[in-house]
Order: sequence, then structure tokens, then C-alpha cells
Amino acid sequence: MPSVLSRTAAAIAVAVLVVIGAAAPAAADETPAALGAGSATLAQGSASPKASPRVVTAAVTGFDPGNIIDDAVFFASGTMSVAEIQSFLNARVPSCDPGYTCLKDYAQATSSRAADAMCRSYTGKPRETSAEIIYNVAQACGINPQVILVTLQKEQSLVTDTYPYDSQYKIAMGQGCPDTAACDSRYFGFFNQVYGAAWQLKRYANPPGTQQYFTWYAPGRTWNIRYHPEVSCGSSPVYVQNQATANLYYYTPYQPNRASLAAGYGQGDGCSSYGNRNFHNYFTAWFGSTKSLGPAAIAAKYAAVGGAAGALGGALNAPTCGLPENGCYQVFANGQIHWSAGYGAFVTTGAMLSRWAATGYERGSLGYPISDQGCGLPGEGCYQVFQKGKIHWSAATGAFSTGGGIGSAWARNGNERGALGYPVTEETCGLTGGGCYQRFQNGQIHWAPGVGAFATRGDFLATWASTGYEKGALGYPLNDQTCGLVQEGCYQTFQHGGIHWTAATGAHSTHGGIGSEWARTGYERGALGFPVAEETCGLAAGACSQQFQSGRIVWVPGIGSRVLTGDILTAWDAQGGGAGPTGYPLSGQSCALIGGGCFQVFQNGQIHWSTATGAHWTHGGIGSAWAHAGYEGGPLGYPAGAESCSTAGDVCTQRFQRGQVTWTAGVGTAITLD
Repeated sequence: MPSVLSRTAAAIAVAVLVVIGAAAPAAADETPAALGAGSATLAQGSASPKASPRVVTAAVTGFDPGNIIDDAVFFASGTMSVAEIQSFLNARVPSCDPGYTCLKDYAQATSSRAADAMCRSYTGKPRETSAEIIYNVAQACGINPQVILVTLQKEQSLVTDTYPYDSQYKIAMGQGCPDTAACDSRYFGFFNQVYGAAWQLKRYANPPGTQQYFTWYAPGRTWNIRYHPEVSCGSSPVYVQNQATANLYYYTPYQPNRASLAAGYGQGDGCSSYGNRNFHNYFTAWFGSTKSLGPAAIAAKYAAVGGAAGALGGALNAPTCGLPENGCYQVFANGQIHWSAGYGAFVTTGAMLSRWAATGYERGSLGYPISDQGCGLPGEGCYQVFQKGKIHWSAATGAFSTGGGIGSAWARNGNERGALGYPVTEETCGLTGGGCYQRFQNGQIHWAPGVGAFATRGDFLATWASTGYEKGALGYPLNDQTCGLVQEGCYQTFQHGGIHWTAATGAHSTHGGIGSEWARTGYERGALGFPVAEETCGLAAGACSQQFQSGRIVWVPGIGSRVLTGDILTAWDAQGGGAGPTGYPLSGQSCALIGGGCFQVFQNGQIHWSTATGAHWTHGGIGSAWAHAGYEGGPLGYPAGAESCSTAGDVCTQRFQRGQVTWTAGVGTAITLD
């Protein structure tokens, strides 16, 4: 298969920045909070005077003081979009108390910030909602927006508070508010709090270009971490496993004691602290585990497919998490492995990966892969299944995705083994009525809201194309092609008509008044048979006409549709059709006359037919005289020839079975019997 399109991470240039100074710790087991660190939140989970609305008292489970949260989760900036953050806030506080502005409704002007070693540049705006601020700061500083939401809750209960005070927004993240000193006014304000806290959480890692200042909770070492600011409450050794956990201890430098953990969200004893406990509680309650299974699952998958010696080749980066649904991925020399909690880890390579990348990876129309690639299809084809569709590849067509209604319709038609073959384009939308279509080797599938998705191919597709596809007279298809009609015919129904096909006639559409009249006659099983041509319009008087195997239907404005067949049709054509003296038919054919005869009424007369005489037109004075004589049931019988007039047009005669009728100008008509 063709070579792989690999996902790459953009390198970010960082500037040297000297951090705001903070007193160094006196000893490893007595570490004061650094200037700018958050509150220890010794009260009921919030630095606000208000108590947390959570009343659950079940003991905390799963809290690991050495790994409160994985780096892969903590720094996963892509877990939520602005809309998802807003929806989350709306769900926490469906209705705000009158006179208060809840977090879901909060907005303010924001200021621009230059890029540095901690965060990319931030462009301020005259107005940003809280959701936009949380999202944009998370993207600029590379912090999981879920971490920001949890911190807003544990510090000031802002996520769930239905009557927040202005003071809660002023110190929303507890940034610059150590337990042992007054809050630093430089950090006041919601935007300053969110940006400042995210910046600080990145600064704790001592990124390149900064001083190596924050070292006393450095990961990979054991530290004595207090339970409470009161020294007499004691401490215990904790092996800090990762940077994210170190960051939380820099921000809130206490671990919960046994009483704090036993209290759930409740109050422990006089030596209990709650900040990091409540961070764990809120995160797991709202977003699931603080631990990512992704990196381990990716490593296991990589080993299962042969590791560096296998088809993927060597790793080009470490596993990266923070994708939607807390997903993770890793790039290798010849492909990628993606993991999502709901489906597991799967490999994408070559043209499949290139196509998936073109659709937007896991954020696009397909979502995550939920299978590895499988081959052995017709034409040496391959496929891969994703959450919301599939990608198919063959050497003849390349790789293209299918999904949604069109993907379902293709499956209904047999996928690549069916009449359509492989897809040869991606789905294209923007058609009339919000429709979409996709091309395949041997046809197309069209989809429209409220209509569904159906395939057209072969002569049906060519005929539909000639009518203007969905913009033409037929509209969208309403079913797939169906066969089993008389003469081994097939048909397809559309919004405003249909297409019928036989090997003898080809494929032709019917619609409008002519289509309705054909339906009334019994479609192809009726007297007319199948259509043998497309409808022709622009005839005399704005009429339209369509030819069928055994007749014709004409439609005239103000008159409607009428069927003409057999010798009557031939006689009408001989008179010039609708443009001739007879005009257009006003009735259908009636065949209950004497001797099995038939007649049809036209604008300017009638055509009668019998086996003995054939079909002839009567009109004017001669037609009236024949009518007064009793038509074919009178002494004259059926007309036996056409009307014949003198050169001057002052004398006309017409033969009947048993006589003739003569019309003389200024005199009138006379009947002569044989």
C-alpha cells in the first residue's frame, strides 16, 4: 500500500523567563508554598466561605498520593471543545439564582499575553465567555481543560455554585493565595486566575529557558509531604511518580490524611487537608479516572505487531494523550497506533492512515479506529473499521471513506462485492436540500435529509443525470434499483417520478402529468408498456409528449394528460398532431361502440375507428350532420375515409360505410345514402 502520512507535533519556541521569586524550602520535609501557588483548601473543599454542595461521605477510593493524576491526562489540552465545556457548565447549573452570574454565563474582556517558555501567545478579546477562556488558556498553556474546571471547583465551588460572589471570581483558581499569607492582587480577576494558574502549573516543571527553581517535589524521588500546615500534624514519605503530581503538591502542598480520605467529600479531623483529595474526587466523578490506560495499551499493541522489528518500525515520539474521549496516540516510522478508552488500541498505516488524516483523524467524520486493517477483498482490496464508518482501499481506486447514510446504503448494496464496486471519491455535500453524494466505480449514492440514501448506476444514472440529477424534474431517488418487472424490466422511484428500463427500450424517466397518467394506465403492465423516449416539451400550445411501446401520452396546459394509441394515434399524427387541425385530445379513447369500434374527442372534432374502416377524423358541419344522424349507429355507419374539399373550399364531402355527407358553403350539409 502507498506510504504513510504521519502526524507530527509542532515544535514550540520558548523564551527565557525569570520566574517570580519564592522562598526556597528550609528542608525537604518542610516546604512552604511557592509565591503564586494555590490555596491548600483546608476547609470543605473550597477557599470560598461557602461550603461545597457535595455531601457524599463515602470513603475515597483510588487516591494515590504518589500519582494523583497521570501526566498524559494532566497535560491533555484537547479533551474538550468550547462547546463541550459550555455544555458541561450548563449541566452543572441548569438555572442560576436571580441577581447572580454563574460560571456558565460569565464573560469578560481578556488581555493578550506574549509567548514564553510556559505558554504560547494568547490573543485577548473584548469579550470571552468562561468556556472560551478555559479552552483558550488550556490550548495556549497545554493544560487539560478538565484540570482547570476541577481546580475552579475545589478552590471556589464556581462550577456548581448557583449564587457566586464577585470575590469568588477574583480568586477563582486560588492562584497567588497561599494558606499562610494574603492573596496577591496581581492575580485578581477570573482571566488572570485561569491564565496565571495554568502558567504556574507549567512553570513547576522548570521548562527549558527557565531557572531550575522548583525541585523539592521533583518526580522520581521520595518526599516527606505534610498532612496539614500545622507541623505537629506530621507527614509521610511519598514517592512522587510524575510531573503532574509534583505540580499539584507545589500548588497545594499537602496530602489528605486517613480521616480526610475516610470522609469522602466531608470533613475529617483537625489535621485533615482537602485540596488534593477534592481534586481527585471531582475529576473522577466528572471525567473518569485520573489514570490513562492509553500508553500501556499502545505499548502492548506495538509489541503484539512486532515492535521495532515489525511493520511499524521504530517509534518517532512518546505516547501522546489528550485527544477526545481521553484518547492517546503514538507515531512510528511506518504508521500510528491510536487508543481510545471505549475501543482499545489499533494500528493505521499507509493509504488508510493518509485518508483518515485527510478526514481529520479522530476529530473528523470517522472517529477512532475500532479494528486493525484487514485485506483479502476483491481486487486485492483492504479495509479498516472506525467508530463512524470505514475506509476501503484497492490498487485501482485508492483509499476512500464511507459512513453515515451513504455508508449504510453501500453496505445494503453489497459493499465492494456489490454492483457499485469500491468508492472512488469522498462524500460531497452541499447539494439541493442539504444533500450529499459519493461516487463509486459503477455508480453513485445520493443522500438527503428526510429522504435517505440510495444508489443509482448504469443506464439509470445516465438517464437521471440527463434530467439534472436532484435539481431536475425527478428530485432524489427514493429506493435502489428494483427488477422483476414484465419484459425483465427494472425501475427506480424518485421524489417526483421514476425511471424504468428494459433491454429493448433502455432507461427513460416519467414524471409530472404524463407520469401520473401512465401510472393510471397500469405502468408497464398496462396498455402502453414501457417508455421508449424521454418526455418532449415545447410543442404547440406548450404541450409535452412522451412515447411508449404501444402509444403516447400528451399533456396540454388547461387540458391535462391524455393517452393515444393504435390507429387513432396514427390518424392524429397524419393530421399534424396537436399542431394540426384536430388540436389536442380532450378525452381518452373509448372502445365500447358498435362492432368494437373506438373513438376519441379532440379540440376540433373526433376520430373514430373500426376494424372495417380504420380511423378517420370528423369535424365541422359534416361531423355535426353525422352526429345528428346517430353517429356509427345511424344509417351512415362509421366514417370510411377522410374529408375531401374542393380547391375553393366551398364544397367538402366525406365517405361513410353506407353513404356520404356533403357540405356546401351557404347551403349546409346533405346526407346521401348508398
